Amino acid sequence: MSDTQVQKLLLGHGHFKRDYFRSEADLFASLAGGVHEPKALVISCCDARVVPDVILQADPGDLFVVRNIAALIPPYGKGHHRAVGAAIEYAIMGLKVQHVIVCGHTQCGGLRALADGPVRLAAHMPSLAEWLADAEDLYAKVRTTMKDASDDELVSHLAYESVPVQLENLLTYPAVNWALERGRLELHGWVYDLNTGGLKAYQPDNNVFVELEDDGRPSLMAPSPFGE
Repeated sequence: MSDTQVQKLLLGHGHFKRDYFRSEADLFASLAGGVHEPKALVISCCDARVVPDVILQADPGDLFVVRNIAALIPPYGKGHHRAVGAAIEYAIMGLKVQHVIVCGHTQCGGLRALADGPVRLAAHMPSLAEWLADAEDLYAKVRTTMKDASDDELVSHLAYESVPVQLENLLTYPAVNWALERGRLELHGWVYDLNTGGLKAYQPDNNVFVELEDDGRPSLMAPSPFGE
């Protein structure tokens, strides 16, 4: 990052402190005073184009956010589940969030790396290759059913196929099951479309995604299969 780019960030902070921080003085005072009661844990991709707080127009303190490559959730007990697992446990048991949202997105670079072949990453990005290994079975399944699809089509489809798998992986965490059994928690799966700015929500009963209207309600249009 060049000095000019860093300076732009610092100027941005100056605007934040001078304008937003002052205009929301009461909110920031309550947060600084120890109020930390987010209502949702959002697990999303670390892609710089996908910022949950911006997409959802959330205020500071509203969301407890975990961001990682491709919004993957390793099954409980796997060697590299600890960072995600620690956040899940703290959000549910410590902060008592009422919702866990898995939010994937279209044009995901992490999922594209699967299509390109994670083995190629091992030489110069071994940690990334190991992280993506959890999604290799999903990629193989989709590649088998979409033999003639282009990589772009495959990546688009993977964005939708991945979210239900991550929701299943969530169920391997004892804290998640504990909260679900007590009616304290709801799970949600979303895909954010970079082209339209829209969200599609997963409906597990029908195994489909439904476009959400601006008021958050499902579209009255017929739901579509994954990514279509």
